[in-house]
Amino acid sequence: MTDINAFANAFAAVWNEPDAELRRAAVVRLWDEDAVEYTPENTYRGHDELEKRVAAAYEQFVAPGENVFAAADDVRGHHGALVFTTHLVPAGGGSPQWSGTIVLLLTPGGRIERDYQFPPA
Repeated sequence: MTDINAFANAFAAVWNEPDAELRRAAVVRLWDEDAVEYTPENTYRGHDELEKRVAAAYEQFVAPGENVFAAADDVRGHHGALVFTTHLVPAGGGSPQWSGTIVLLLTPGGRIERDYQFPPA
């Protein structure tokens, strides 16, 4: 498996990427072409839906300049699975405004096959 801390940080970084072309390239690099992301409300399949999902989250939470997404230092992994926390934090630093748990199942090649996002309880 790749460096799991670097992977978690790359995952968080894609949600902060302002450039649409770089954001698309990051989605392609991180998620398998047949990847599926599950949230409590929705399911996103494939690069096109994932790219739209990430872009919408960027526009809503990051583009206004007040917040950024960051991975916590709690990533754990084994047998092709990663679990970690992501936070939405003030851009200037401070306490998280939101936190969620991410569970990723990776392909043998190290890309995301399944992405489960759990909001705070």
